[in-house]
Amino acid sequence: MSSLLEKWSPVTSDFGLIQAPIERVLTELERWHASIGTHYERTEIRSSLADAFESLLPLANSKMRTLLLSTQSDWVAFFQNGINGSDPFSVMNYLARAMGVLAMRVCATFEGAAYPATVWEVYASEALGGEMPVGFRRSIAAANDGGTWTFFETGDRFPFEQVDRYTERRKRDRFTREMLRNYLREFGVELFADDFLTVSETSPAVRLQQITNVWHTREYTLEEVHAGAPWRKPPTTG
Repeated sequence: MSSLLEKWSPVTSDFGLIQAPIERVLTELERWHASIGTHYERTEIRSSLADAFESLLPLANSKMRTLLLSTQSDWVAFFQNGINGSDPFSVMNYLARAMGVLAMRVCATFEGAAYPATVWEVYASEALGGEMPVGFRRSIAAANDGGTWTFFETGDRFPFEQVDRYTERRKRDRFTREMLRNYLREFGVELFADDFLTVSETSPAVRLQQITNVWHTREYTLEEVHAGAPWRKPPTTG
């Protein structure tokens, strides 16, 4: 398991993937957001993957920072500085339909998560099998929802799926991290490996810092998020 990716949970526990060149993704994302008055400042990080993730700090519910990374495949990874993860649904879903490509939400919590979950959502244009108008191609999830495990699946199954597992007695066993890893390998994606994400002089990571329509919420260090600070009730007085 990747120690770096585990360190950066929850950012890396729930993120996006889109099957397109990074510059095309950036152009379409910035064009879309500019149409609703949201603009960004671009920063390129060429030094290391660790520095790329550091550029997302601090974390906040408002998610004003976005990080795009090329990979050792034709997919681009999408992260945001959210305290609950990267929240990739709206961006990946929109871009998949607008660009006519596949995109995904990948959720795989690391060991010790309060509410463990394994979720895989595939978004696509209608030409690639997406169900309009929502753009879902496939969705599978096994999650601890406040103490109770749930399992669901929608959309047409891919030929490689381990469908016999979907009837396991325990819902948590119906869709596991290892199953998700195997499914993603069918698309050339290596889920839990640092070196799958590329940061170099010739392949920089790109951070987008939102500079308009800024929504200010309390900010936290990574250590504070890991300690549960955003969800603690403030002490009562009097």
